[in-house]
Amino acid sequence: MALDGVLDDLDRAAERCLVPGKAAGEGYTWDPLDRDDPAWWPQGVASIRSGRVLLVSWYARRRGLLRTPGSRISVIDRTDPERARYRHVLLVAPHRRLGVLTMGTVPVHAGGIAVHGDVLHVADTLFGVRVFHLGDVLRVPRRPSGGEGATLRGRIDRLRRPTGRSGAHGYDYVLPQLMAYRVPLRSGARRLRYSFLSTGQVAGRPNLVVGEYRRTGKGAPRLARYPLDPRTGLPAADEHGRCTPLEVYEGQPSRMQGAAVHESAWFVTASAGEGSPGDLYVGAPGALHRHRGVLPTGPEDLGWSRPGDELWCVSEWPGRRWIFPIAASRWRPPDEAGHGGP
Repeated sequence: MALDGVLDDLDRAAERCLVPGKAAGEGYTWDPLDRDDPAWWPQGVASIRSGRVLLVSWYARRRGLLRTPGSRISVIDRTDPERARYRHVLLVAPHRRLGVLTMGTVPVHAGGIAVHGDVLHVADTLFGVRVFHLGDVLRVPRRPSGGEGATLRGRIDRLRRPTGRSGAHGYDYVLPQLMAYRVPLRSGARRLRYSFLSTGQVAGRPNLVVGEYRRTGKGAPRLARYPLDPRTGLPAADEHGRCTPLEVYEGQPSRMQGAAVHESAWFVTASAGEGSPGDLYVGAPGALHRHRGVLPTGPEDLGWSRPGDELWCVSEWPGRRWIFPIAASRWRPPDEAGHGGP
């Protein structure tokens, strides 16, 4: 089926709108159901196909002892920017038990996503990175007669969010997990947290950027970058299958929610709580300049739209959920932009 099958079958409309914040360009909001939904929360963003398609990750909040519906990806087609449409694709982890294929949820916060080629990386906060291949999207059979199709449809139906609407608002598409990169438990209590992700070019080579969300007073957050194999889109591993960061940057801003790098220029979002505008940091780790309150409340992950000089960001609070661009050239540090900035 792959991603083109989803793009040919989009079932919801995004609304073009103005987004509050000096650094936010005109963007989109979700349909009314997703805009206010208290159960699902948007987190990560990635731009593919030269910005014509955006991917946004969501996580489902756990309700008591109930099993979480996990996480999902919204596929947004903005080929016509004035008539953007989208559909949700559920992330699933395949298991085969006694010869029967079943699909379990992917219960991660999905605080950030990154795409290189057709490889989708999803942040798994405490344990590392989940990896998916965008060509593996599956359409779940609508009327199975039995066998594996019936098992799969039954499993997905149990994960649907009751909306009182037609089945089109459930999950007719799923994306199975391909593999995962795990943080060794022996790394200890100070092991890196994978709160958000992005991809960027440094010295002409693709990198996977990882960052930590930590509240003020809860320890100094860090940023790190890993080399990506340009052929596979996966983190470059040594002969033992281990991936080692090229650099780890200590002492970064509190409450970071997203980071992106291109060559020597870094961009970082930070939240300030519900109802308060977010901050944009620009520069280099250890020398980031803070632009206070230039983003809407609840800014999250960052993702480059290449070719071009545009960053995409999402915000999370119900009723104030936007997908919006940031014109990076306006906010670059003076030595990058050739001027003093805005």
